[in-house]
Amino acid sequence: MSLSSLFERPLLIYDDKCLSCAKFARWASILSRGRIKTAGHYTESAEKIKKLIFPTNYDSTTMFWIVNKNGAYGARSALLPLLKEIIKSLSKKMQNSDSYKVTCDYKEMSCYTKTNTIRRILYLLKTSGEFTFK
Repeated sequence: MSLSSLFERPLLIYDDKCLSCAKFARWASILSRGRIKTAGHYTESAEKIKKLIFPTNYDSTTMFWIVNKNGAYGARSALLPLLKEIIKSLSKKMQNSDSYKVTCDYKEMSCYTKTNTIRRILYLLKTSGEFTFK
């Protein structure tokens, strides 16, 4: 089975230890009417998928990823594929079945402050990654 056939429905891999990231993933899933599946970086299912897609020594947790039948796109390069998937979903009726369990691992600061959210958005806009399937 090829990687392309595994991802007929796209998958959004996000930081499930960050409240703003989890809200982003939730809204992506809601706007796509459940077409986009979600998985947190630190879940068992995402770990298995990441082993299939990324090189062994690559740290994929530095950004969110959208994985579709063409490849895996991270941060800035994922915005256009994410938007395309949301637009595609408007013509299809699907149900959102993802659940979001969010924990904040940052003891010194709140995960969902305006400063941290802006910092993450700026990081997203300057970072990019791409792994295409052949």
